Amino acid sequence: MKTCKNLLTIFFPYLLLLMMTAIALYFTRPVSLQIRWNDETLYYTVAQNIVRNFDFNSHHYLASSIIEKGYPTKDTHLPGYPLILAIGFLIGGINERTPFFVNYLLLMITMFLIFIVGKNIFNQWVGFGAALIYLIYPYTLILTHSVMTEISAATVIMVAVVLLFLQKEGWLKGILLSLVIALAYLIKPFLLTLLPAIITVLWINKNQYYKRTLLSLLFCLTLLSIAFLIPLSQNQEIYPYAATRILSQSNFTNMLRMMGDNFLFNCSLIINFKQFPVYATITLSMLLLWSISLAVFTTKIERHKSTSFQAYRNLCFFSLISFMPALLAVFLLYQYIDMGIRGLAVFSPLMAILSATSLWLLGKAEGRRQKAEENDDFCLSLLISQLPTKKIFAIGLGILVCLSYSNFVTFHKLKNLQRRQSERLYTYSSRVQKVISKLQIKPQVVISEKNFYLAIANYPTQVIWQLPQTLHELREVEKKVTIELIELKDYDPIFQENLQVYQNLNLLNNRYILQYQDQNFYYYLRLNK
Repeated sequence: MKTCKNLLTIFFPYLLLLMMTAIALYFTRPVSLQIRWNDETLYYTVAQNIVRNFDFNSHHYLASSIIEKGYPTKDTHLPGYPLILAIGFLIGGINERTPFFVNYLLLMITMFLIFIVGKNIFNQWVGFGAALIYLIYPYTLILTHSVMTEISAATVIMVAVVLLFLQKEGWLKGILLSLVIALAYLIKPFLLTLLPAIITVLWINKNQYYKRTLLSLLFCLTLLSIAFLIPLSQNQEIYPYAATRILSQSNFTNMLRMMGDNFLFNCSLIINFKQFPVYATITLSMLLLWSISLAVFTTKIERHKSTSFQAYRNLCFFSLISFMPALLAVFLLYQYIDMGIRGLAVFSPLMAILSATSLWLLGKAEGRRQKAEENDDFCLSLLISQLPTKKIFAIGLGILVCLSYSNFVTFHKLKNLQRRQSERLYTYSSRVQKVISKLQIKPQVVISEKNFYLAIANYPTQVIWQLPQTLHELREVEKKVTIELIELKDYDPIFQENLQVYQNLNLLNNRYILQYQDQNFYYYLRLNK
């Protein structure tokens, strides 16, 4: 009986977290487990290529990138997340449902890791509260129901935190941390900020074995960079991000000026809450969690010398050092709305742990802390006895209510946006698939503007989803890759130019012949020479 009671005490919080997460996922589930966002198609096809051919090249291309970079190339995203999806495909088969279950598993792992870290810093109440905050953070559920990188990146960050704070110092710890940093970089390149954050925490602790950890970390990460990270980062597609334009400037003064302009532009987006209500609520949620943590950290840092507070202090340093450079990079090089704020969501587990711990520090008396350290069993009576003052508890409850409301509003608005994006995705693909079926062809490369899903629906067809703007650009693309089918609209610049130059709808650049027309869409097949 005693053994059963001990097992129940150990596993009860995990079962509770599992049930809570499963219920949240069930009530927020999509109508069907299918690809809905453009970027999802990129990760999916690269993962499929890895499983089928161990090929890291993309099946989605931009005409401008082919002209400048060549063909074939890897996707503009590094293959960390596709590698994770590839493992899922090996287990669950190559289908559109598998990536969603991979994300559900990653979310569950992250919830457990948040609980473990919170429990080891203070107690199980803090761990459970932090996991709950992460679950109701506005972006968590919508991203979990999407085939996007953020959930996997959050999991990798938490693995790094667990290794850094709970694993004993030594060679093995350094090796494991190097593997985690390498994977984090392949998922989100800006997560290289984990390296200085980890080094800082190791340097602050400075126990007798920290040098072993540090040396093995740097040595293994160097080997991984030479053997894997650098090769996988080469020959990537050039995508016209703001960062690409800014960093490509040869004049340093122009680069700084463009960074400043981008920074001011992002600031103007944040101020304009009425135009972007969804992202405003997410921003306010993020600021709320950070403000609680920083307020407590700056006021309590000199008052506590306990081991628990030292771990909390180190976690604050780790979070700030990894988060602030990423935030700065977003404001200087990217667009904050959507892409930037979605990328910063990977740090929400850290924000959740820090805010839960901060609330606990704010309301916990010295005697209650000692009692919690002496007896850490997870039971309702102990949790009630350990509750902070009513005022602090009310603040915590208010934060949960605010996050829940923000989550509700954000989820439904983003879900509607996702639905509209999904409709466009399948409409573009089905239109070209109908033509392919009618003409009874098996094209390897197709030009079709903004047609991302075709590469999945008609695998292994490759799609050039950004049109050449002129006939000259089309000829430049043809020098790098053979194109079998081209879809054009009557208002496309290249279509209008061809009509002016050749005065003939039936031929495109004298290389492609019109085979099918559907309203204002024209489909050209390559002429056999």
